[in-house]
Amino acid sequence: ENITLKPLRWGGTGSNSESDLMPDIMPDKLESGTPNTVGIAGLNAGLRFILEKGLANIRLQENELRQKLWTGLAAIPGVIRYGSDNPEHKTGVVSFNIKGLDSGKVSYLLDRRFAIATRAGLHCAPWAHNSIGTLATGTVRASIGCFNTAEEIDLLLEAVRNITDTEGSSS
Repeated sequence: ENITLKPLRWGGTGSNSESDLMPDIMPDKLESGTPNTVGIAGLNAGLRFILEKGLANIRLQENELRQKLWTGLAAIPGVIRYGSDNPEHKTGVVSFNIKGLDSGKVSYLLDRRFAIATRAGLHCAPWAHNSIGTLATGTVRASIGCFNTAEEIDLLLEAVRNITDTEGSSS
């Protein structure tokens, strides 16, 4: 009778949902909301994948693809790349612009004409863009991961070349 139980988990309940605290009534006090079992299963699958493939292998593949994109963009007249040339200072994200074109338009064209997803704008980082001189224009950002292929990088480079040739200004 004089035992006070404390909740093992905290979270939403079917009563008093607007409160950050667990309700003080039984059994609600001990019944937290539904655990995110789908999220837990997804996390488990992701961790298993990383452990099987190996973090070093994932990083190596990502670096090779990023370097292919970085080098390929440098060969396209009118493309401006942002970031260090040193591979040790890079991640799987490459930012670029096409001279004379709005970054949003480039991203839109990549999506509509070539079904290539990129992100355009300031990427929630206005200070970073201010430091590289792109605060007014933003950049196009391509993100490379371990599920991308060299063929997909080739398709992206071909698409950027096409947009540069048909829409851009290399002057």
